Amino acid sequence: MTTRRQFLKTTAAAAAVVTGFHVPRARAARVTFRFASLTPETGYVHARHLQPFKERIEARSDGEIAIDLQPSGVFGRGPQLHELTEAGVIDMSWTVQGYTSGRFPQSSVVELPFMYETGAEGTRLLMSMFDEGLFERDYGSVKILGLYTHRPYALLTTGREVRGIEDMKGLKVRTPSSIIGATLEALGATPVGLPVGEIAENLRRGVIDASVFPYEAISLFGLTDQVRALTDLRLAAPRFLIAMNRARYEALPDDLRRVIDDNSGMDFSVAIGAGLDAEEASVKQRYNESDVPVIELDDATRAQMAEMAQPVISGWVGGAADNGIDGAALLARARELLAP
Repeated sequence: MTTRRQFLKTTAAAAAVVTGFHVPRARAARVTFRFASLTPETGYVHARHLQPFKERIEARSDGEIAIDLQPSGVFGRGPQLHELTEAGVIDMSWTVQGYTSGRFPQSSVVELPFMYETGAEGTRLLMSMFDEGLFERDYGSVKILGLYTHRPYALLTTGREVRGIEDMKGLKVRTPSSIIGATLEALGATPVGLPVGEIAENLRRGVIDASVFPYEAISLFGLTDQVRALTDLRLAAPRFLIAMNRARYEALPDDLRRVIDDNSGMDFSVAIGAGLDAEEASVKQRYNESDVPVIELDDATRAQMAEMAQPVISGWVGGAADNGIDGAALLARARELLAP
């Protein structure tokens, strides 16, 4: 006689075959990883990419891996997260590489001005160079889960509308990294380095007049009421890093390392970059339909800006050489990969 327990077990197994869904075995997690996010849970990357990543890893490991994904501030602040991951205080993190200036000198080639136009393009460049082994000095201490770039940022201003180069002069602009800061300075602005969570307060206090910033994160970080104008500046964007403590990764058995590997890397990263492109376009369109002006720079202005930014590029190559890095070779390879 078939018992109810046997019937339910057989039915579940049959459903898995028919539907193609995997029915995870009920078992306790073998390992739990603490994963620190850069934003609140409602942030685009957290909700649309990191949470699904967590769920995929847990499901495809048959529950043997559990990931404790926590929003900003629970496991540490953004500027601390990479070092906490390296030290094993936490196991995984997502952060902005520019928060630790000088820490990732090789991959900073991707952050040079006017290198690419979309997040997907910049991400593919960053991951391709990583996969070629060109960034070992930057990332050798951790297991890379993903590297991506945003679409080059817009300029959010609280007063002055920026319609040309003259409008940049003297503008105090928050920058997410030293390279973007150097580019702003080359255009006549005064760069101010601040973590993303401190932008709103410093705009209110007048410490800064503006920020290079993505459209999709304006409301997330409480900046909506302060936006008076947006300029589609598109100089560059910072690099983002999703990393895992290397010792914790290497301690996993082969089957669980394979789960991590199969769900990270190029495809995972490009999905974030391309997703952000779509999100940026959607939010930008909403601003176009609002009372906040969205200013598009003409080709001549952008060409002039690119010319003014050339010393930033040559300075980066020289600085890389002083640091024992063949910056000229990295730049040449980046341009080769970006070529049509």
